[in-house]
Amino acid sequence: DAAREVEEETGWRPGPLRPLLYTQPTSGISDSEHHIFRADTAQRIGPPTEAWEAERIEWMPLTDIRRLIDKRDIVSGTSMNALLYVLTDDPVR
Repeated sequence: DAAREVEEETGWRPGPLRPLLYTQPTSGISDSEHHIFRADTAQRIGPPTEAWEAERIEWMPLTDIRRLIDKRDIVSGTSMNALLYVLTDDPVR
């Protein structure tokens, strides 16, 4: 489940999850389905149990996202889908 994956890969336990976005990142090539969820809070529970899953884990303000994409620090299509979706829907911008 999504919450368990977050814990294993990041060492953070997400607060209540709610569906954010569904995407097929390689439509026409693969039938891979990505269900993306959003949590507004998280609690640190320890180091990731699967440290190889992420190069770096840190909190970033939403206002930094566009700059990170422009610098190509964020290049994953699924990550960009989710982040850009949040940016267009988030009144905090």
